[in-house]
Amino acid sequence: MAENIQPVTARATEHTKGAVQGRGAGLSRWAGIAVFSAVAVPMLAAYIVFYTGLGMPKGTINQGELLTPAKNVTDIELLSDNGDKILLADEAPKWRYLILGGEQCAAECEKLLYTTRQVHIRLGDKAHRVERMLVTADALSEQRLGELKSEHPRLRFSTVDRQQLDNWLANSDHPKLAGPNALLVDQNGFAMMVYDNRNTGNQLLKDIKRLLKYSYEK
Repeated sequence: MAENIQPVTARATEHTKGAVQGRGAGLSRWAGIAVFSAVAVPMLAAYIVFYTGLGMPKGTINQGELLTPAKNVTDIELLSDNGDKILLADEAPKWRYLILGGEQCAAECEKLLYTTRQVHIRLGDKAHRVERMLVTADALSEQRLGELKSEHPRLRFSTVDRQQLDNWLANSDHPKLAGPNALLVDQNGFAMMVYDNRNTGNQLLKDIKRLLKYSYEK
């Protein structure tokens, strides 16, 4: 009789051990999912809140104005100062300010360039994730281009057909921007925020720092 009991007991012990190990593995998987969710869900929620304003009281959401619907910059043809096409979709993903200036970027345009430049500088070690691009309807004169390059060495220069730009914004809630304006473009190439000279550098900085915090560097 004793000989029959020992194998049964051994099998029962092995079965119990397997069940415990199975429960342990299951608990580990759920723990991993819980940890991932604790990190990812708040970041996703913050990103959605920033774009939509859902769940936030008025006056405490964004410092700029939302561009609705967001507009994909690949739908317009940007040309560099030497006439080459600028294909942002083929470049490293960045947050970008498209600064819509006048024909030769006069006083108000310069003021907005200065504000965005100071914001860029104040980003410190995050500055490489952001780019500034001046967009004008006509190419700048050589003299004007030289002046602005001297004052803004990290600024890119481009041109776009004015009618094409108007058509691009026509079905948005900012159909004709009086200018100058800065459009904030996300890492996927969508213009989603609008700023002008009524906005301070601190306001721009607050928005972009929040977006950099809740978005991954691609």
